[in-house]
Parts: sequence; structure tokens; C-alpha cells
Amino acid sequence: MDERTVAQQLQQLVIDPLEIFSVDNSRLVGTASPTPMHGDTSARGSEPRATNTAPDATWDFLANAAQMFEQPAELSEITQTDVDRGFDMQGYWWGGRAMQRRMYMEYRRTSYPQYQGVSHDVRLVLQQARAVDPTSQFYKFRYAATGDQFRCKINHFQLRDLVWATSSYDVFYWHADGVHVWNPWQRQQKCIVGRREMPESFRLSALCVDGGTVVAGDYSGRYFVKSIWAENGASASGPLGDTSDIVNHVSPSCKSGRVSVAMNSGHVSVFDVHRATVIERSAFDWAVNCTAESTTGALACVVGDSTNGVLADPRQGYRKIAQLQGHSDYAFACAFSPDGNLVATGSQDTSMRVYDVRWPRSAVSVLCGNIGAMRIVRFSACGRFLLAAEAADYVHVYETPSFERAQQIEFLGEVAGATFSPDANCVFVGISDAVHSDTLAEFTRIEDPAQ
Repeated sequence: MDERTVAQQLQQLVIDPLEIFSVDNSRLVGTASPTPMHGDTSARGSEPRATNTAPDATWDFLANAAQMFEQPAELSEITQTDVDRGFDMQGYWWGGRAMQRRMYMEYRRTSYPQYQGVSHDVRLVLQQARAVDPTSQFYKFRYAATGDQFRCKINHFQLRDLVWATSSYDVFYWHADGVHVWNPWQRQQKCIVGRREMPESFRLSALCVDGGTVVAGDYSGRYFVKSIWAENGASASGPLGDTSDIVNHVSPSCKSGRVSVAMNSGHVSVFDVHRATVIERSAFDWAVNCTAESTTGALACVVGDSTNGVLADPRQGYRKIAQLQGHSDYAFACAFSPDGNLVATGSQDTSMRVYDVRWPRSAVSVLCGNIGAMRIVRFSACGRFLLAAEAADYVHVYETPSFERAQQIEFLGEVAGATFSPDANCVFVGISDAVHSDTLAEFTRIEDPAQ
């Protein structure tokens, strides 16, 4: 099948790639049921799938292509040698079937359901996006493991920051039976915090691993803390807020032993993990979905169920300093560059916006994805790269400060988490999907990528 045939097949699709971004907020694209808001705690669970409306002939072609990928992977461990032989990074064989895979990925891009908290036209967002060359290679694939033991469990489709790395050898993720740690170099994984250690009915919604401590939050406004490196490490648990509240995100503070907790009730709580105590609590007018602090602790970014983010001073009770304007929908991710001059925010409007905190009136760069919301945003410790993970299939690594070059990493399935190692030498990605292969993948830094 040549390029022209592929193009003709794609043109037969009745789904316009831009028509899937509905401006009707009352319905999820491709479904007939009303779409619940994030603040509606009755709507917890996995994101619904869209229904297909392609003509029968085209659907038969896509169904045949889907058969290749909507099944268990052939390999449970994948290396670069396997990729060179014709397997992909999740253990699927597609040697000689690249065109079918491309069509299947295009179908996923056009049919993936788009959740909108605020009604908007994504075409207007795409018009603002910076032109980026996505063909650069900053990190090379090294190793991946697949199977149920590597499934990073997603409990809420909007809350995805569930993979953390404390070194190139210690990658933490949330599994159905507790918190697991994966060593990709020794090719081993084990459970370090079992579900039995946690409070009864603890349904994790947020995870943070920092300074040898696991901090988790759940759907009932509770926390769980445990020291992971000490033998028989001490643990503690208790309420952070009302039992109907949700812990949306937990992020490390610049002060050792503290984390910032984003609450669905509209609060940011500063939590001392050693004393298991909330030190202070600051209120916002909307559900807080994510917070981040600069390395100096002088600034914090707060985003949530508002189209505007906030720059605040965490030393003064999160006193508001400036607004970050430009998004058309709610934001769920934010991060500061190591030097504290840039802050990035990821939104459900499919864009990531980068602001210079010295002149935060408007974004210096608008970067858009392929399939949907930008759920995870991270700067590398070296400051050279900015990682952005979409809800499914795509992870992007942008080169700063120009953002003109990027590496696009393509998977099949929901992205549960993505992060750099602390030394920026590795990128780790967790894929969790009911149809495609559950995967944990590692990429290592290319020493001198082409300039």
C-alpha cells in the first residue's frame, strides 16, 4: 500500500479530525450520555470511549488494522534489538504493516473522546500553536516491560501523574495492589507499599514520591505517608479535608519534608510529611487540580477548574501575584523550569502554554498535542527539556527555550504517567489500557543529539 492509497483511505473517513472537538459541553463526543464535571464526585472511573461513525467499507479496513493491536502483545520484554527486528516498544509485531498502523493511529486521533469543562472550539486553540519540528531525537528507547504487573492503575481519567522516579533505577507507580517500584536495569519490580497497609477503601487519586517518602491521596480527602527506604518504615494516614473531597495532586515543596496538596474543594494544603500535619491551608474560588513551586520557593503556580492559572507567593499564604491567561478550558498540570523563569501549564483545551514569570501577561509559547488534553507537564532538572504527556498515545519532549524542536514518542493506550529521572538522563512512561498492552518504558539521553 503506497502513500496515495493511505491518503485516499483516510479521506473516506466521515470523521473530520477537527469535528471531534465539540463545542457542546453537555455531551461527550461520540456518546449519548451527559458528561459529568470533574467536581462531580459521582463520576469517578475510566474515561468513556467514543463510538465510530465511519462507513462500513472503511470501518472493515480499520477493524482489520485494529485486530493487529487490540490484543495482548507478543513480547513481555522489549529492547532496541526487538524494535530493530520489527516489534514496537509495547511488544506488538508490525513489520511490513506500517501503513496499517499509521491508519489505526490516525483513526484513534480522530475518534478519541474529548472532555470539555468549558465549551470551546479547539480549532481556535490550534491556530495559536507554535510550529514545531517533532522529528528530533533527544532520548532513545532502551527497554520496556509489559503485562499486568506493570499496569499503572488510573482511577480517575483526569488525574494521571502516577509515575515518579527518584533515580534512574527506582521508578514508582500505582498498581492495583499498592505502590510498586521498578528497576529497569535489573529488570525487577516489587510492591513496597501494599494495600493492606493503607486505610480501608483507600482509592488513590494522587501520588508523590520524594525524599524517600511516599505520599498518596484518595477520593475521600485522606492521605497516606510512608518512609520507603527504612526497614519497617513508619507510616501514617488521616484526613486532609472533608470525606467528600478529592486529593487531585501532590507535589514536592522546596522545603524538605513538605508537600503541596491540591484539593477538589478549592484548597491548597501545605503538608508536613514527618509530623503528618497540615501546616497551612489556602482557599481558591475553584477546584484546585495541580500546584507547583519554583526551586527557590518564592513562587507557586496554581491551576484548576478555571481557564486562568495563578502565580502566587507560598510564603505569604499563597497570596495571588498574577494571572496566567490564555487557556480555553480547565488545566490539570503545571511545572516551573529549574531557574524559575518559566512556568508551563497543561490544559484540557489540548494545549500547553509556557509563560515567562517576569512578564506573565501572555504565553511566550503555545504547544498543542495530537489527541487530547495535556495531562502531565515536567521540566528536566538540567532545564533543557520540557515533557508534556497527552491523555493517550503521545508523549512530547520539547527543547527549551525556543520550543521549535521536539521528540514525539508514540504509544498505544492511556498515559498514566511520564517523568524524567532526577539527573535528566532518563525518561520513563507508564501506559495503562484495558485494550492495549500495559507498559512501563525507559528512554535514555542521547549524549550529543544533532543540533
